[in-house]
Amino acid sequence: MTKRLYFLSLLLLITASANATAKTLQIVASIKPVHSLVAGITHGVVEPGLLLSSNQSPHHYSLRPSERRMLDEADLIFWIGPTLEGFMPRLLDGLDNKNKAIALIQSSGLKLLNTRQAGHADEHDGHDHEHAKIDAHIWLDTNNVDLLIDSITQRIVQADPEHRLQYETNNQQLHIQVAQLRKMLQQSLSTIDKLFLTYHDGYQYFEAEFALHNAGFVSASELQPSAQRIGDLKKLIETEKIACVFYDAPTRPPVLKSLITNSSVTTFMLDPTGMLIPPGKDLWFDSMQALAEQFINCQHG
Repeated sequence: MTKRLYFLSLLLLITASANATAKTLQIVASIKPVHSLVAGITHGVVEPGLLLSSNQSPHHYSLRPSERRMLDEADLIFWIGPTLEGFMPRLLDGLDNKNKAIALIQSSGLKLLNTRQAGHADEHDGHDHEHAKIDAHIWLDTNNVDLLIDSITQRIVQADPEHRLQYETNNQQLHIQVAQLRKMLQQSLSTIDKLFLTYHDGYQYFEAEFALHNAGFVSASELQPSAQRIGDLKKLIETEKIACVFYDAPTRPPVLKSLITNSSVTTFMLDPTGMLIPPGKDLWFDSMQALAEQFINCQHG
């Protein structure tokens, strides 16, 4: 073998070895809406992993060993915060590099709302919110999502500056899509004026942005509401002419049957986390449109 051929072979081996050992950026997102935004930013570069791919609630999730490994091996972990993913803090405390976990609820400039008390519609507004928790459903406000997109992009670019141009191009495209969606939702929801109830109070960001009229919610916890609570709500339905009761995907709570008996109220399912939508970069947009369609169905039902 000539010296020239020897050095050429050696160069090819070194190049192949470098390519084989080059580490692809490993990104994990906790829930589908976050995964959707991250996937939109990294489109064409890398596909992020989704931690909660099942239909279980993020409030009480128990990770499988494979999902724990995802967290261990990740370079970046995007999640909302402990108010939503209650199982995460303990797991993140066990990581060697805790800085790789980004709680998006801490992003600068977000509109943050306190959780409301059950029965807020028939209470005075003077109750004490001093110790109220922050409502974690921040992705249901399109202006918050614009801020989340920038926050996520910044952290990804810091971790992988080689693909900055692609990430920033995707960022700009996402902002355009969010603006288009916001305009469409403003137009389609502008005539909604009927009062409704929600089973859980998880939609106030969406309600506030699009001026929807929530008259109250059925339960403030995972527990079934008391008979007295149901009785109070039945009176509210009658006196306030409630049009609909919205419940959370995937199943309708059995207690709703007794709640709406002898009334003209209809029930509709809402899916704020995209539980019933395949994961991917379009999920957040699809889930927001699906929410709007259900409120429109209530108006015309």
